[in-house]
Amino acid sequence: MRTRGPLTTLTAAAFLLFVLLAPALRAEPLRFGISPGDLELVPAPGGTASATLLVMNDSAHRVRFHVQVQDIFLRPGGQLDVLPAGTLEWSVAKLARLTPSEFELDAHQAMPIRVSVTVPPDARGGRYGAVVVAPSPILQAGGARGTISIVIPKLAARLLVHVKGTEVVRGAITGMLAAPRPGNRGADVKIVFRNSGNVHVRTTGELTILNAEGRQLARLPIPEALVLPSSVREFRLAWEAPALEPGAYTVRAVMDYGADALVAGELTIPVRK
Repeated sequence: MRTRGPLTTLTAAAFLLFVLLAPALRAEPLRFGISPGDLELVPAPGGTASATLLVMNDSAHRVRFHVQVQDIFLRPGGQLDVLPAGTLEWSVAKLARLTPSEFELDAHQAMPIRVSVTVPPDARGGRYGAVVVAPSPILQAGGARGTISIVIPKLAARLLVHVKGTEVVRGAITGMLAAPRPGNRGADVKIVFRNSGNVHVRTTGELTILNAEGRQLARLPIPEALVLPSSVREFRLAWEAPALEPGAYTVRAVMDYGADALVAGELTIPVRK
């Protein structure tokens, strides 16, 4: 009996929570979108550049939105972290202006947001952030017992700025790893690209597999990627093939990141019986 009392109380509380949540769960879902996903600006030193972000309310009711600029960090695997404004040295948050930054939209209406960035005369390289759009939480009535706040996700467009005439575009493949897959059925490959310049770059590339005689066995595209300055990006590719014969296989990566010359890396995979 001593253990059933608390259990009964917990069950009753959970049931009450479900009853209070039921009206909210039946509410019309909030749908909204933004376009485009990237805003790229190229102001001159001491100048201003602008672009437009479109916010769309696809819901069946009126929604209030808040817009702000925050910092971004791209992890080596490509995941995007949104951080408080001013966290990183390349933050664009204090240089950006949003018009409007708070507004209401009727159902199925859209609002253009003017995004302007003014850089100081001594600015060099790139500045980065995200324009984050968030609706105000909607309070749904939960009967006579109060209200419930619904958690709403945020959407973000990357804000990529580089100061005209100050760009240093430099990068390299700084690491490659490869290992045969189980049963020698191809190989798993990891490529590390480092952006050592002062502006963002977009990379493309190709991976080629050769046998010991130099005959091409496979060509795999390296996914396109955005790499921020002073950052690395890791690419993982899987080459699937029938069981390989013993011998040495060459893995060659060639990448284009917008510079005058391509960059390349190469290694050998020994395959044993």
